[in-house]
Amino acid sequence: MYDKPMEDKTAYFFEVYGALPRAGPGDDASTEKAFRMMNGVPEKPMILDIGCGPGKQTLVLARISGGRIIALDNHRPFLERVEADARALGLSARIKTVLQDMKTMDFAPGTFDVIWSEGALYQMGFAAGLRACRPLLKAGGSIGLTELVWLTDDRSSEAVKWAWDYADMKDVKDNLALFEACGYEVDGHFTLPASSWIDSYYGPMRARIRELRETCRDKAAAREVLDAAQAEIEGFEKCSTELGYEFFVARRTE
Repeated sequence: MYDKPMEDKTAYFFEVYGALPRAGPGDDASTEKAFRMMNGVPEKPMILDIGCGPGKQTLVLARISGGRIIALDNHRPFLERVEADARALGLSARIKTVLQDMKTMDFAPGTFDVIWSEGALYQMGFAAGLRACRPLLKAGGSIGLTELVWLTDDRSSEAVKWAWDYADMKDVKDNLALFEACGYEVDGHFTLPASSWIDSYYGPMRARIRELRETCRDKAAAREVLDAAQAEIEGFEKCSTELGYEFFVARRTE
C-alpha cells in the first residue's frame, strides 16, 4: 500500500486512525447485543479485551457486565484514552489497562470468564488467535469476536482488491467450522450493520482526512497515508454488500 519506508509514515498513520472514536467498525448497540447472547456468564465476570484500541467497547462491557476488565493494546495513547474515559465515567476501579502485544500475552490459564476482541484478533491470524485464547478461558468461558468475512460467493474484482491484506478471509460458514475445530461451541452470530462502518468509523475518518489535508499539504508522506485512507473508504463503498464484519459469540468446550 505504501511506497516509502513505514517509519516515515507511522506518525501520520496514527494522526488519522489514532484520533478516531473507534479503531475499527463497531457500535455500542452491537457490543451489548453480542454480550447479551452469551450463556452462563457469571454476575461479575473477569473480562479480557484484546486489542482494545480507544476502548469504546471496553466501556460498554464495564457498564453492562458489572465485572472487571483488562484492556490490552500495544499502543500506549489508546490506553491513555481508555484510562481517561474510565475516570470520567467512574469506572476506573473496574478497568485495568495493559500495554502488551497480543502475540505475547502471558496470562495464567483459566483466568477469564470472557474474552473480547472487536476487529483485532486477525492480527494473530484468526485461527491462531482462537487457539491462543482458548486456554485463557475458564471452563465454559465465552468469547466475543468480530472478524471480516465474505458475505457472498460472487466477489467482484473491487472487493478482492480491497481485501488483499486479508489473505485468509473466510465466509461465515467456514468461520463457524473454524470455531468448532478450535474447541468452541458457537452460541450465535450476526453481521454488523452498515452504520457500524459509516457512523463510528469512516464518517469520522473522512473528517480527519479533510482536516489533515489542510495542515499537512506540503508533506509527501502524509499525503500518501491520507490517499491510502481515502482509497480504503471509497473501496469499501463499492463492495460493502460483499464483505463485512461478523460478530461471533462462542463458548469454550472441553
